[in-house]
Amino acid sequence: MRILQIVNTLQYGGLEKLVIELSAQLNSGQHESRVCCLEGPGPLQVEAERRRVAVHSLGKRPGVNLMVIPRLASLLRRERIDVVHTHNMGPLLYGSLAARLAGVRVVINTRHGREWKQRPAFLWAMNHAVVAISEDAKRRLLASNDVPRERVQVIYNGIDIHTFVPSSHGAIRTREGIAEQDLVIGTVARLAVEKDQSTLLRAFAKVCTVWNNAVLLVIGDGELRSSLEHLANELAIRDRVKFLGFRQDVADLVKALDLFVLSSVTEGISLTLLEAMAAGKPVVATAVGGNPEVIQDGVTGFLVPPKDPDALASAITCLLAGNGLMSRMGSAGRRRIEAQFTLHRMAEAYETLYERISTRRSHHR
Repeated sequence: MRILQIVNTLQYGGLEKLVIELSAQLNSGQHESRVCCLEGPGPLQVEAERRRVAVHSLGKRPGVNLMVIPRLASLLRRERIDVVHTHNMGPLLYGSLAARLAGVRVVINTRHGREWKQRPAFLWAMNHAVVAISEDAKRRLLASNDVPRERVQVIYNGIDIHTFVPSSHGAIRTREGIAEQDLVIGTVARLAVEKDQSTLLRAFAKVCTVWNNAVLLVIGDGELRSSLEHLANELAIRDRVKFLGFRQDVADLVKALDLFVLSSVTEGISLTLLEAMAAGKPVVATAVGGNPEVIQDGVTGFLVPPKDPDALASAITCLLAGNGLMSRMGSAGRRRIEAQFTLHRMAEAYETLYERISTRRSHHR
């Protein structure tokens, strides 16, 4: 089958990275998957092309532009697309309507978060399946939108477990100016309100009163960077926090951690959480969204309430103090990812979905 993955753009982000990985995995089998950006392609186009994933771009400007629909329909006909797979809400609108114009046989949508706004029922009716990335996201979708329950399916995000593997980290720590005896806590996320790194900084300040060799790596960038740096100064921990910005070497940096923390107030299925667990790191995360479906509390890490610096600090301190606890939880986390959250497993689930709908649609002709 010829599959077109439709996204807004290929800016740096978990959704965009996942779509490239999914396409590359599908291309290694018997199908052909490519990507269409409604807007400009963005910096991850280079990564897509390195993985031999073709990228189309329609150059849509911000705001509603209905002229994109016939242009997209023309692309679908020209490339003889069998499956339109849209990701999130803008692509749902344009992709569903263009697929109907072009007579595409299989149309599905994946929502990569959990904040579901209401969309017109006719859009959902144009989709033969809707994928939620967690059971939590599925519940929210069904509660807020008029989607036939039988069309909604959960497919968990997956990662390449060969990229994130448990390994030594001495050289990486030396490169980043981290002492051998330092206890390294890290997070990887956009510096944005929903990721709530301010709660993490307040928790880390409490951890520093117990552990004078604790270091926090904040990997990622965003609109809140300057305010978070200011907060670190206010908390008198600026010399213990490294704001590393956006980095291409996240896999290496995760290896340098002793434990991984995710302080989000809302979450789908975080790729960075999966990556940290695949690298054998114990995790502490807020009990929101899909996090409880990934983390086995007390086995692969700890779940804590959101916006609670005391609870977050207590869980981090417990892990740092535990005799062999970090190692046991890290190993359990790696096994959990291998069992449930691999790229291969995710791609196979999507492939099965495409084929099932295609077969059913053929029988109805």
